[in-house]
Amino acid sequence: MKKLVAILLLLGAFIQQSEAKIQAGVGITVGPACGRWNNGIQNPKLATAGGQVGYQVGVHAGIQARIWFNKFVGINLAGEFNMSGSSFKKIQGVNDFKQTHKENQVTIPLSVMVGWGNERLRIYGNFGGYFGYNVSGKDKGVITLDGSIQPNDGFVKSDYKNVYNAIDAGVRLGAGLQVYVDKKLKSCVTFDINYDYGLIKSFKNEEPGFFPEPTKIKITPSKLVIGVGFLYTFGKSQAEEKPKRATDMITE
Repeated sequence: MKKLVAILLLLGAFIQQSEAKIQAGVGITVGPACGRWNNGIQNPKLATAGGQVGYQVGVHAGIQARIWFNKFVGINLAGEFNMSGSSFKKIQGVNDFKQTHKENQVTIPLSVMVGWGNERLRIYGNFGGYFGYNVSGKDKGVITLDGSIQPNDGFVKSDYKNVYNAIDAGVRLGAGLQVYVDKKLKSCVTFDINYDYGLIKSFKNEEPGFFPEPTKIKITPSKLVIGVGFLYTFGKSQAEEKPKRATDMITE
């Protein structure tokens, strides 16, 4: 019986702790974005006939809104502008081909956050999905033939939307932390690392000719997004909601 009472008291303390008031916040975020084409999870480097896909480093900026329902669970909705892309390099003897793909995308991710923290620091993991729209982009290439470098612009800007899909959507996984920086526990600095894996083909019909057997390769986009931001919160912080201890509950 004593063990049962102890378990019930601990359970009551946990429930009491998780019943803090909802806290919402809005803010901004900015940081680097590193994009890359994928060919499935098992072969992310697209090692096809001596070719190798690499990252294209760019930047991203956006606004974010998040709600913590209690100390442990919340959601985050953001609107981002990402400038990233991918690169491809193929070497054949003394000749090599380099292609750089740049794209500008508006991204709307929605994630569920599961975290833990104290009155100043909250650490969390997040999972969810994203929807993206490719506003514009451009491909540039360089061909080296017998030591002679020749430009190869690839797809001109006017053909971009005829070659690449404008719609992008996929899954997002990540982690982050937010730190309260004022005494009133209203202003936060946030740090997030997220990985987006696309589920829609990058190209409308066939992949470009520099990919061997292009019709047999389903190339999808991915990107690593790192953000540092500022968040101003509304409502009472969960850290201010002091949970009752089990001993206090006994005396009531």
